[in-house]
Amino acid sequence: MQDEKVSEHFGNVLIIGLGMIGGSFAKALKNKGVATMFGADRRDAELTLGISTGVIDYAAQLDQETIAQMDVIVLATPVRAMASVLKEIHAFIRPDTLITDVGSTKGSVVEAAKKVFGYAPANFIPGHPIAGAEKSGVLAANPHLFERHMAIVTPLPESDPVLLDRLYKLWEAVGSDVVGMDVEHHDHVLASSSHLPHLLAYTLVDTLANSEKSQDVFKFAAGGFRDFTRIASSDPVMWRDVFLANKEATLATLDLFTDRLSFMRQVIVEGDGASMFGVFSRAKSARDHFLRLLEQRTLGGQSEVKPVSISLSSVNAVKGAVSLTGDKSLSHRVVILAALSCGVSTIDNLDLTGNVKVTVQALRDMGVVIDDIGLNQVRVHGVGLKGLKAPIAPINVHSSLTSLYLLLPVLAGQEFEVSVTADEVLLNRPISSLLAILSSMGATVETAAADCLPVTIKSRVPKALDIALAQFSRRLSSSAMLACLFSPGESQVILANDDGEIDVEILKAFGFNVKLEGKRFKSAPSTLHSTDLMLPADVNKTALLLAFACLCPGSDLSIENALTGENIGSLLPFLGKQGADIRYEKDANGKLPQGRVRARFSQLKNFELLPENTTRLRESLPIVCVLAAFTKGTSKIYGVRSLAYYYEDRIMTMLDGLRHMGVKVTFENDVVYIEGGHPVSGNNLDSAGDYHIALAMLALGIRSREPCVVHDCQKLLEEFTELESVMVALGLQCDVAR
Repeated sequence: MQDEKVSEHFGNVLIIGLGMIGGSFAKALKNKGVATMFGADRRDAELTLGISTGVIDYAAQLDQETIAQMDVIVLATPVRAMASVLKEIHAFIRPDTLITDVGSTKGSVVEAAKKVFGYAPANFIPGHPIAGAEKSGVLAANPHLFERHMAIVTPLPESDPVLLDRLYKLWEAVGSDVVGMDVEHHDHVLASSSHLPHLLAYTLVDTLANSEKSQDVFKFAAGGFRDFTRIASSDPVMWRDVFLANKEATLATLDLFTDRLSFMRQVIVEGDGASMFGVFSRAKSARDHFLRLLEQRTLGGQSEVKPVSISLSSVNAVKGAVSLTGDKSLSHRVVILAALSCGVSTIDNLDLTGNVKVTVQALRDMGVVIDDIGLNQVRVHGVGLKGLKAPIAPINVHSSLTSLYLLLPVLAGQEFEVSVTADEVLLNRPISSLLAILSSMGATVETAAADCLPVTIKSRVPKALDIALAQFSRRLSSSAMLACLFSPGESQVILANDDGEIDVEILKAFGFNVKLEGKRFKSAPSTLHSTDLMLPADVNKTALLLAFACLCPGSDLSIENALTGENIGSLLPFLGKQGADIRYEKDANGKLPQGRVRARFSQLKNFELLPENTTRLRESLPIVCVLAAFTKGTSKIYGVRSLAYYYEDRIMTMLDGLRHMGVKVTFENDVVYIEGGHPVSGNNLDSAGDYHIALAMLALGIRSREPCVVHDCQKLLEEFTELESVMVALGLQCDVAR
């Protein structure tokens, strides 16, 4: 795809210095066919090799005749040699010839140009590719060296915009991702990210080589030593020049490192394991962040999505007892509260798949130590309510709406400036109601247009909350409750719905002083304390299996760790009202409302779902539609148009699936009519990649008169990782085709 971007010829390009970088740049341009390549080097042997190996077209001399013909001149010599090269050629350079370089310091190069020319020429624009290897010489030339690597362009105020544009295109032609940066900032950034690591590697190897035990040190050194010291094999001449040229920025970075090294020495002296572990954990998180960025650049930020289909044979009964992975929504909430607690919490049955990983990674990026200690089990080292550390980059919630809603109030309660962004799917989604909660907390927030991401929390003046939520949203309710954690006084939130029971139970489990009176949530300032929790089963997975049992004659299903409670999981109360044979008993020893749920086949009654209940059941509406297809009579669902567009779209897709299976469905005057009680038949359903729709379509297919295949189920398997094993345990024939 990169070749398609190359649309112009750059004319005659002269590379002065046919080392590994200069040679790679020349060979890349030559292979692309976008320039006639000339090379100059003080070593005649390198020029001869450059021509014989196809790196350049012609060897060149730095005389008037040659220089006057060049359209682009690239200085690829050591940085301390650039002044003498410029002095040799400056009188012959045309004003419209682009002059650039590939040096890793920019301030010294700019000063050299000013010294030679007497000013900063408009056609002199420095540059620096962030790529390289330990090899040197023209034989190390690699035409792919710059592909999917950064190239930094450092224009000066005097730079010619036309030539600057040409420089961008020149680097893009060899596959680089080009960014602009001012000279001083470049030198400080590179002093930290490139120059200091080389200095440390050289110094470490030299120290060990001169120690009394040097022979044994090198004899028994393993891969870690090799990896850390790899860059000490780089060209010593080049790096000597780099440190001399970038002296001030390198010293500033070295002073910071020396301070941290002294701190770590003292930590070891005192045996302070906690401080040591904190430094190591934050460092690991920072490096993991770097590796993710590097992977995105290397892979182009894209990954192949392979289609997944699930075939399900029609069955007569669902029998057995299963325990399910913890509720995904609760997993987000519990790991956040554990991170904000004082002490160490152990969380069992945590769902670490899908978007929960986004929340976990965000907490790790802010210094929280989260150890994986077993299957779906973590140990969280809490840092206290305001103990999070500023992340090294904006928090990216990717496509996780739950992470966004739960993390923003937590970030608004911290003491550092922080930005939050997301993948494209969430960037254009207004979050006005969520931002209103942050404002009520006393946070000053900057957003993109129309109250969309990215968001930057600039400052805070903590305030007690007293708000009433108009929007019927569990995420928003949870966000408001989390905001109360940081209130300096008593707070209250009037919820738009009465399903806040589970959030209150979780907050109480961590010692927060809260109570719920109907829709009125009240809290008083208190400290969160660590606890050990076993999470109950995911409500969406529970709903699917209960629907299976209710629909199939002869079924007898037990879910051993289901989430229970009067206002928890709206589908259970709904099924009870429709005549489902569902019984549950609460575990008296659990810290959260959970217990055993047993379901058997039952003939359900048709129903009318009024707008308030439609809103309450919005997450479960696809399965509700399936249940309606197997009742006797016509069921009605009111108020679909009043739902958020994504819920409405989900219902429309589900209704299309019902029609495909022969169910009579109409939708008029904002009322869905589903005529049930008739046999369904069909063998292909498309879930449109939606987790909830895929769950419901599997439930629909289980009573089909013929085997049914549900397509586009990759999201379902990402979220319901134990689906295949659960199906087997319940005697269902389920085949996954990837």
